[in-house]
Amino acid sequence: MGESITFSAGTVIVALLSLLLASFGLYSGLGPALAIGIALMLLAALTLLPALLGVFGRAVFWPREPTGPAAEGVWVRVAESVVRRPVPTLIAGLVVLGALAAVATGYQSSGFGGTTTGPSGSDSAKGTQALQAHYSQAVANPTVVLLRSGGSVWNDLGPVQQAEQQLQQNKTVFSSVNGMFDPNGTQLSAQQLSSLYAQLGPPGKLPPTPTTTAVSQQQYELYRSTAQFVSPDGKTTQFYTTLAAGDPASKAALDAVPDVRAAVDTVARNAHATASGVEGLAPTSYDVSAVSQDDLVRILPVVAVLIGILLGVLLRSLVAPLYLVASVVLSYFAALGLAVLLFMHINGDPGVDFVLPFLLFVFLMALGEDYNILVMSRIREEAWHARLPEAVARAVHATGTPVTSAGLILAATFGVAGLTGPNDQVKELGSAIALGVLLDTFLVRTLLVPSTVVLLGRWNWWPSALSRSTAARPAMPEVVDLSGHAQRRRP
Repeated sequence: MGESITFSAGTVIVALLSLLLASFGLYSGLGPALAIGIALMLLAALTLLPALLGVFGRAVFWPREPTGPAAEGVWVRVAESVVRRPVPTLIAGLVVLGALAAVATGYQSSGFGGTTTGPSGSDSAKGTQALQAHYSQAVANPTVVLLRSGGSVWNDLGPVQQAEQQLQQNKTVFSSVNGMFDPNGTQLSAQQLSSLYAQLGPPGKLPPTPTTTAVSQQQYELYRSTAQFVSPDGKTTQFYTTLAAGDPASKAALDAVPDVRAAVDTVARNAHATASGVEGLAPTSYDVSAVSQDDLVRILPVVAVLIGILLGVLLRSLVAPLYLVASVVLSYFAALGLAVLLFMHINGDPGVDFVLPFLLFVFLMALGEDYNILVMSRIREEAWHARLPEAVARAVHATGTPVTSAGLILAATFGVAGLTGPNDQVKELGSAIALGVLLDTFLVRTLLVPSTVVLLGRWNWWPSALSRSTAARPAMPEVVDLSGHAQRRRP
């Protein structure tokens, strides 16, 4: 098993290290750390575990002595069914996975998803509730518009006032706008601000208590509050806005970001600003989601090629890696389709968290190929001593319980996160990976791959010596006796 375990770990490590190519820092930082963990687990599996088995002997199996694989059971029936009817088995599997993959075309990103608060009952959640109860959304969770001027705006406040008015008039994009001309709900004119600036200087340098009686206490505090809207050098101004699309954490706000930026660009040109931008939850979520999708498109083929090379080296074949990688890619899109069906169509969510497609692909691609390696390496081993249909039946029978157990354990691990995760992001990711692992375990690994092997016959191993071996050549349909004998059925 040393070779199988090493290559299984290798596929995961390669997939994780490919994250170094990602532009999004969350992915590029996550990959190497997880790859180191997998490498240490591989080292323990090849050294510590065999040593412990040598020390404790058969006591590790207490209270039941190992007796070898059972002669009867569900995997015997599955193996015989796949060998006897490979074409219907393959077609049925492709129809199911293809239908689910078609649902994935309806995928929509929901950005970060949910509200920007901590778990229910936490201090951060209580603080968020207090902000929402006592402050407007433009102050508690604003979408900030930034304008950069060539010189200090205090020299001419007209363009800034014009920009604020134009933002307020665009009701299709902004439902409210707060800026330096109404810092706390009280209107100020350009003339008033210019006069106060001449008397008091930059608002950001004023102390909390006035040191002059030239202006009233109310005017002093009002002017001093404008410091939040203009930079100390006077070249950058900002406006707190509320989006007409609604909550900045919503899917509608995410979709409205291109219109928001287009509106801000128009205002910036009219105000002769040298630069402009939009900051806040909605635009940040939009940008991160876009970067994540770009990373997926760029890294997906890299991971597929690298894992295909590892499979080719392990199986000494140029053919088998093609359909093994294709099977995992198909199961990935099927799992994504399941996530879309579950969260968007059944649960009614407007979209799926932006990290789900990327991390789902990395985990399923790496872990799915683990199961491929366990099954295919056993088939190849059996194919040296038996005809391929019998080799497939024996391999499915022998690996059925280990692969199923591994899949159920892994799915249960992610499923717990899907059921009890602290936020929607963790729940969606855990549930989707758990469903994908189950698809891989019970459909791809036990049905699709073995039926494909039977249909391709000796071409599975081309160009290695096994492709020319008589044991690997296809034979007439057989009724396989897993004790080692096979009876030919007449055509």
